[in-house]
Amino acid sequence: MSRLVHSSRGPVLVRGARVRESGRASAGASDVLLSGGRIVEVGGPLAAPSGATVVDGSGLWLLPGWIDLQLNDIDWLRRGARSPEEHAARVREVAAYQAARGVTGFVLATLAAPPDEIVLYLQGMRRVLDEPLSPADGAFLGALVEGTFMNPALSGAQNPSWVFPPGRALLDRFLDTGAVRLVNLAPERSEDALELIAHATRRGAVVGAGHAKPHAERLREAVRAGLRYAIHLGNGPTGSSLKRFHDGGMLEEALRNDAIAATVILDGWHVHPELVRDWIARKEVSRVIAVSDAGFAMEVPRGEFEVFGVRGEASPDGRYLRVVPRDAGPGPGPSPLSSDTGALFGSAVHMRDVFENALNLLTREMAGVYTRRHPALPLEEALAAASALCSRNAASLLGLADRGEIAAGRRGDVVLAGISGGPGAYAVEVVAVCAG
Repeated sequence: MSRLVHSSRGPVLVRGARVRESGRASAGASDVLLSGGRIVEVGGPLAAPSGATVVDGSGLWLLPGWIDLQLNDIDWLRRGARSPEEHAARVREVAAYQAARGVTGFVLATLAAPPDEIVLYLQGMRRVLDEPLSPADGAFLGALVEGTFMNPALSGAQNPSWVFPPGRALLDRFLDTGAVRLVNLAPERSEDALELIAHATRRGAVVGAGHAKPHAERLREAVRAGLRYAIHLGNGPTGSSLKRFHDGGMLEEALRNDAIAATVILDGWHVHPELVRDWIARKEVSRVIAVSDAGFAMEVPRGEFEVFGVRGEASPDGRYLRVVPRDAGPGPGPSPLSSDTGALFGSAVHMRDVFENALNLLTREMAGVYTRRHPALPLEEALAAASALCSRNAASLLGLADRGEIAAGRRGDVVLAGISGGPGAYAVEVVAVCAG
């Protein structure tokens, strides 16, 4: 378990760590002073203010705290409807759990579920946003309304019975809670979907598209209406078309369009690592955001579970979650020689794993699918890229100018980590966390 240090409770001086500073990775050791929830100074050697907590960073890296734009809490939601007060208490538990593991910003996703239950959940989230009781509560950034307005034909591990055509009345019910930060809206679901994207944008939500299959031209129209990002690109699934009609599908346009950021589930299972390298090369690091899409916000259970009528289970080794297929009745099932592996049910990783996966992906030379070879990046360059994928780019999408990087004046959200091993096989250990 890492040590959680709160800069808002007094000055903190991290002494002698290698720093993943804004725009670069430091080759030498630096001191970092945090106070009042902010980074005061980076450099060194720095004098410790009176009463400061001094943390020895020798041999360790100081990284920006990780920001997860898609975290699910299946274990809580499967228990049924709860009051806003109960939801608020649970969100605080999740915040404490995540903050102790290096996550200094996270968004909780809603699933395809009865709208009344979603509203209660959002109302509980708003209580935490309005009244953070601890520095860890400050890691909670709001909700992603993911399942309600997806394309039901592409519902993946969510129950299509609780997917609704995009409509202003229901959208406004959610937005009126004041807890919604992100909205998933499939642009092809209705003629007025573009107007709803513009409406949600005007109301301050960041709109994305996932579990969707608009053609490329429709997705461009959605971008002009305000759509900002593709949600878990390649999964959900993401609609694709190799034909020329309408310039292809959503996957093709999301990759080619620089106005679209893309979140990618970097658990090693949802998207083949070779494709991830291809997509990073095509989109460039600045337009890719690594997310966990963790199915369970805290501990991952063994065995089967069910949420809103969909059954899931952890793989025997606990490395991924999958949907338990319904009994298809008599007749042959999918061939074991086919590419049909069924739907995954979120991931079984958290952001420490995601960051470690990104670091290892970038530090080994490897083949791509559409690109013959990708070079191995030096550790310092890979750390800078992995921090952008796991911290800076998420903050940028949300418009949080004071998060995601280590620089004077930014929030004091940092992770002190040990990094051992070698290229392609690094291990990342969270030693201490400072949450502004």
